[in-house]
Amino acid sequence: MMKTLALSAIGFYQRHLSPYKGFCCAYCAYTGNASCSVLGARAIRRYGVWDGLGVLQGRLQKCGIAYRRYAPPVPPAPPRLLTRKNQGGFCDVPCDCSFDVPAPSSDTCESASDCLDAKDCWDSWKKSSQRQEEEERIHIPPPSERRNVGT
Repeated sequence: MMKTLALSAIGFYQRHLSPYKGFCCAYCAYTGNASCSVLGARAIRRYGVWDGLGVLQGRLQKCGIAYRRYAPPVPPAPPRLLTRKNQGGFCDVPCDCSFDVPAPSSDTCESASDCLDAKDCWDSWKKSSQRQEEEERIHIPPPSERRNVGT
């Protein structure tokens, strides 16, 4: 029952949605191998739903890496009028501090340190750099020669 439902969903995607996208998956475009949906259907037929979805998950991860690695560069966005040059815009430090203290005290320092804590920014930057390092270690095979057989 689950196997039939999963294969029907993949078949629906292949027949009705994929032709209107205008492109194939990045892994298929780069290597010339079967697309992710074809591999997913094959894996579900061979291994069952849960193990087949595990195989498909690994392939979709490689497809995403292939896209990030080999996609044509996107032209830079036009400059915004009201942003500073050095402002990346990816880190929003929450700050609900009140600096209405008339004289400097230890409360002011603690309040300022809470506000200026860049730990949130550092953690997100560190996670993204770790993800990039992990993705660099994953092997994407070179383009196969099967694509050029007809030419």
